[in-house]
Amino acid sequence: MSTLRSADPLGSIDSTELRILHALATTGSLTAAAASLGLSQPAVSQRIKRVENRLAVPLIERSGRGIRLTTAGQILADHGRTVVAEIDAALAAIDDLRGERAGTLRMVGFPSASATLVPALMRQLAEEAPDVALQYREAEPPAATAMLRDGEVDCALIFDYEGAAELPAGSAFLPLWREEVHLVLSDDRAADGRPAHLGDFAHEHWIAGCEKCRGHLLAAAGEAGFEPDIIQETDNVPAMLAMAAAGGAVALVPGLALAAARTLPDDARAVALEPPRYRTIGLVSMSTANESPQVRLAKRMLAHVDGSRWGLESVA
Repeated sequence: MSTLRSADPLGSIDSTELRILHALATTGSLTAAAASLGLSQPAVSQRIKRVENRLAVPLIERSGRGIRLTTAGQILADHGRTVVAEIDAALAAIDDLRGERAGTLRMVGFPSASATLVPALMRQLAEEAPDVALQYREAEPPAATAMLRDGEVDCALIFDYEGAAELPAGSAFLPLWREEVHLVLSDDRAADGRPAHLGDFAHEHWIAGCEKCRGHLLAAAGEAGFEPDIIQETDNVPAMLAMAAAGGAVALVPGLALAAARTLPDDARAVALEPPRYRTIGLVSMSTANESPQVRLAKRMLAHVDGSRWGLESVA
């Protein structure tokens, strides 16, 4: 219980008494103040009298048929309102913290996150909130955000190229990391690992990935002045890397996908682009006042995941 103390060790007032004074200031009635606090009128009168005795100053006085606060009482009520609000906020935060440590978190994420970011989140949950059950499903961003829209999951871990993500109405995107996109090609096509200009590969065959990645490839090629000749399509990153290593086609692959694949084939190279291209990784959730404690917990935990081990740059 919060207590304000005066220089006199006998002079003190606790949070319940502050609430009483604030209720008296608001209602102007002992009866109404008592009712608003769930107390009896005699109990309120006794608490006020005890405080007056401790502080040696009157706090209320008669005013017609009701009562009003004295100057001293008003001072306490004014300052007490701030103190009580802070106490209530602290208790609410503790309730939220308690709520975060149990229950179920329903999340969907894209494949390369499944092998990197999601296990990191699971480790944090095991250490800090072992009673939270993570129900995880895997889907690429268009399907993942649809699952969020339909209420199948609480949040979606997605990637976004150039701010082009289509989010469900009433949702919000929390950006967490930025990752660089690389050109993957066979060893004999790599120019000693130097950054590659996309336009130099206008006449190559291309491998396209998922729907969003294919869209990014088309946009990037368009900016470089050509239309890519896509002859192979797969959202299986190890297969894409093996195809690029075999020669005959090249691919754009994000850094997290490279990290999830663990290793490149011996006869493949991943080189940076000049100018560089990036995509953003973040969490989408419904932006409601009643956001679940588990989603708030996931946001905080993901913000503390060290993405640099996979070549990610934090933007949170």
